[in-house]
Amino acid sequence: MTDLMEIARHLLGVAMASHWLLLILFAAAAIDAVFPVVPSEGMVVTAGMAAAAGHQNLLLVITVAMVGSVIGETTCYFMGRGSGPALHRWMKRQERRQQMYDKVSAALHSRGGLILMTVRYIPGARMVATLTAGATRYSFKKFIVFTFFGVTVAYTYVALLGYLGGDAFAHDSLKALAFSLSLAALIGLLVETSRRIAVKRRAAKVTSA
Repeated sequence: MTDLMEIARHLLGVAMASHWLLLILFAAAAIDAVFPVVPSEGMVVTAGMAAAAGHQNLLLVITVAMVGSVIGETTCYFMGRGSGPALHRWMKRQERRQQMYDKVSAALHSRGGLILMTVRYIPGARMVATLTAGATRYSFKKFIVFTFFGVTVAYTYVALLGYLGGDAFAHDSLKALAFSLSLAALIGLLVETSRRIAVKRRAAKVTSA
């Protein structure tokens, strides 16, 4: 077990010092926006740790992740814009997906800015939101503005978590990664719990009224 951990530490150290890290980060952020199977947040955390260790530039890490994500989300928007009815039929194949589509579609045209800026914190919802924005012909100018601000906040937050973890555990990259990812998961859990409580309270108010 000790040997495996040492190998993991070595590989993580090599990855953080690699000149290819930013290119891989860019690709991960772009692909994750279209196909949410690539853990771009984990890559940003690692790059943030690399910045704390002096191997990367923190501002450049955030910028690269932002650009990759904006390109990916814009691609997803135009995929939705070009698909229209076909996308709607695909959404209908799963009840949960259809419900999310209907909710996002209605919310986009009532409070689109808030949806596009916060939807990336809900697993799987970002792809649905960007596809729906395109399919419903949501203003592209507004889409770009809100997406830009959304990814700026999101990736700054994630990169800083990696940076703080890397700074706190400067001599153990594996512990730094575990600390950063655990902290990100904890914050995400608190945000999601708060959101659900708020939704239930609003539903209770509507029912009592």
